Amino acid sequence: MKIFHLRRWHSSRHYTRRMNVAAVLVACGVMLGAGDAGSVARTESRDEAAKRSLAGSFAAARIDEQLRWESGLNEAASAERLRAWHDLLASEPHISGSPGDMNVIASLAGSFEKMGLEVEVQWIWPYLSVPVESRVELVAPEAMALVTVEPALAGDPFTQNAALLHGGWNAYSASGDITANVVYANYATKEDFEKLKEMGVECAGKIVVARYGGNFRGSKEIFARKAGAAGLIIFTDPGDAGYAKGPMYPEGGWATSTQIQRGSLLALDRAGDPLTPGIPATENAKRVNPDDLDLPKIPVQPVGWAAAQEILSRMKGKPVPDGWQGGLPFTYRLTSAPEGEADALRVRLKVEQKRGLVKTANVVATMKGTRFPDEMFIIGCHHDAWGYGAADPTCGTILVLEAARCFSEMAKQGLKPERTLVFAAWGAEEHGIIGSTEWVEAHRAELESGALAYVNLDMAAMGPMFGASATPSLRRLIIDATKSVPQARDPSKSVYEDWMKRSATDAAEPKLGELGGGSDHVAFYSWLGIPSMSLGSGGSRGTSYHSIYDNLHWYRLVVGEDYEPALMLTRVINVVAARLANADIPALNVGDLAKAVEEVLRSVPGVPEALKGTEMTIFKESIKKDDVVKMAVERIQEMQRELATQVESIAKSDEKRREVSRALRAACCLADRNDTTRWHRNWWAIPDPDSGYGAVTVPGVRASSAKNDPEALGRDVWGVFEWMEPGLDELHRVSAGSTR
Repeated sequence: MKIFHLRRWHSSRHYTRRMNVAAVLVACGVMLGAGDAGSVARTESRDEAAKRSLAGSFAAARIDEQLRWESGLNEAASAERLRAWHDLLASEPHISGSPGDMNVIASLAGSFEKMGLEVEVQWIWPYLSVPVESRVELVAPEAMALVTVEPALAGDPFTQNAALLHGGWNAYSASGDITANVVYANYATKEDFEKLKEMGVECAGKIVVARYGGNFRGSKEIFARKAGAAGLIIFTDPGDAGYAKGPMYPEGGWATSTQIQRGSLLALDRAGDPLTPGIPATENAKRVNPDDLDLPKIPVQPVGWAAAQEILSRMKGKPVPDGWQGGLPFTYRLTSAPEGEADALRVRLKVEQKRGLVKTANVVATMKGTRFPDEMFIIGCHHDAWGYGAADPTCGTILVLEAARCFSEMAKQGLKPERTLVFAAWGAEEHGIIGSTEWVEAHRAELESGALAYVNLDMAAMGPMFGASATPSLRRLIIDATKSVPQARDPSKSVYEDWMKRSATDAAEPKLGELGGGSDHVAFYSWLGIPSMSLGSGGSRGTSYHSIYDNLHWYRLVVGEDYEPALMLTRVINVVAARLANADIPALNVGDLAKAVEEVLRSVPGVPEALKGTEMTIFKESIKKDDVVKMAVERIQEMQRELATQVESIAKSDEKRREVSRALRAACCLADRNDTTRWHRNWWAIPDPDSGYGAVTVPGVRASSAKNDPEALGRDVWGVFEWMEPGLDELHRVSAGSTR
C-alpha cells in the first residue's frame, strides 16, 4: 500500500518547492483558493476574470483564441431559437412509446442532422407499464366517486387535447381492487412509518394516504408495503404546492385542487431497464423474469387534494403529531376512527395496469474532436414526458439542442472542438432513468476510457436563479464559467455575481450541491464514476410537475415569454463545454476533490480516533506527529498547482496532453471498479437509499462508522485515497517528466 508515496511527498524538498510554486502562482494570477478567487472576481472585468481562470489550463498563446471562440458561441445563442425548439418538442403529449414520442424522436434526429452532426438513434425496448383503469371511491359512510383525472381549464388550449392521458397514474403500480380503512402517514418516509409504529398505529391491511414530498414516490410504496399496507394513495397537498404558496393556475402558477403528480414507482437497486441489467435493452436481448424482481406489490394511485380532502376530512382518530399537518382547512388525523371505536370510513382503491416491452429511443449527436476524438464530454437531458413536458424535461432538452447549434455554427467558421462533444436526448427517463442507462451500457468501454465529464440538464431553465450540483472536481470549472456570462434579466451583473448575492453572507464562493439520484446522471456517475454535474436555474412561482398543466401555456405564464433563463444557461453550458473541449490541462481539479473528501471525512463520527489507532505500518512513524489525511490532501493540492505551472510545456505535445487527460480522469474517476457486486459504485457519493433523491457522501466510510469498528473504519478511510492513487501516481510521473 503506497497511499501516494506519502513519505516521499512529505519531505522538506517538496514543502520548499510547494512554497515556491505558490509564489509563482500568485505572481501569475492563478487561483490559489476560493476566497482569493471570489474577492478578485468582484473587482475585475468579465474578460479579465475569464483570462485569469484560463491561466492554469491553457497555454498563454491560446487564451485569447479560446475567449474569442467562447464569445462567438454565446453570440450565436438565441432566445428566439430556444423558443422555437420549445415549440418543436413540447406541442404535443409524448409519453414513452406513444405516437408523440416517435414524433419527438424524429424531430430531434432531423434537427441534429441539419446541424451536420453524426446522429445515432439507439432504439430500445424497455419493460414499461401502461394504465388501463383507476378508481378511488368512498364506500362508507356514504358512496362517492373521487376525482382521479385533471379537467381541462378555460384559457389553456393545451388541456383540450383529446390524445392526452388525463387520468393520473403511477407507473409500475401493482394491479388490484381493494376496499379498506385508511391511515394517514404524512410523507410516507421511513421515519414517518417508524413514528406510526411508535404511536401504535397499525397499517396492516389498510389503505395508506400520504402527501407528495420528502422522498421518492417509489420509496413511499416500499415503506408502505413493508408496514403491511394493502394500498397507497398519494396526494398533492396545498400546503406544499397549492394555494398556501400563492395564486393557483391559471391565475398564478401553483397547483389546483385537481392537479395530479404522475410518476414512476420503480425503485430497484440500479437504474435502467428492469429486465436487462448490464446490457442494452435491444429487441432480442436476453431478459430476466419480471417475477424475480422487487417491483411494486401494492396498488398505488396519485390524486389531487380535492379527492384527498374527501377522505381526510372524514377521519376522526387522533390528531397528527407536529410537522404532519398539511394545508387543508381542518385538523389532519392519523386514523379514521378513535381507538376502540368501530371504523366506519372505508375507501375503495382500484388500479389496473399492463406491463410489457415498449419501443422508444435515445437520440445522440456527436461532434468529433479535431485532435483528441477519443476524449469526450457529454451533454444530456431526457426527451420523454408525462404529458407535454414543457418544464419537465423540455426546458432542459432545448438547451442541449441550442448548445449543439451554437457549436455547429462555429464549426462552419472553422472553429471546432479539440475533444469530442456529445449532445444527447434520452428516452424513458421518467420510468426509471432507462434510456441514458441503456446508452451507457452500450458504450461502456468508450466512456470508461475517454469520458471527461457528463452534464445533466433535466428541467433546467425554470427561472433566473442559477444553481448547480457537481462532483467536487468540476466545481471550479462551473464557478469560473458563470463569471463570463451575463445574468438573465440583469446583464449588468454576471451569473456569478447574482449567484454570490444569494449565497450566505460569509461565503467565499457560491455553494454547489451534491449529486444524488433521480435523473440521467446516475448511470454515468453512480455506476461508472464519471465526474458529473447538473446545471439549472429556478425562482419561478409555481409548479406543474408531472401534470397535464406542464405545457407551454403554463411555462410562458410562470417562467416567462422572454427565454432569458434558458439563454443564460445555454451560455454557461457553452463556456463549460468549450473549456473542457480545448483545455491543454482538462478542467478536472483533483485538489478540490481531495479537499472535499477531507472535509466530509472529518464530519464522520469516529474517523479521527480510527486513524490514531490504525495498524497500517506506513503510517506508524508519522501518525503521532502528523495529521496524515491533511498531509495527503495538501500533497494532492500541490500536484494540482504544480500541473498548472507546466501548462506551457504540456501544450506543446499532444502525447503529453493525452497523458495528462488520462491521469486526471483516473484520479477523478469515482467508481470502485474492484467491487462488481454493487451497481452504485461511486465511492464519493451515491443516491440516498431512503429518499431516492438525496446524496450520501463517502458511503463506505459511513457504513463502517455505523458499525463502530475503528480498524475497519481506518481501512475504509485510506481506501478512499487508494481509489485515487493510480491516477495520482500517473499525474506525479507526468508532472515530473514535464519539468525535465
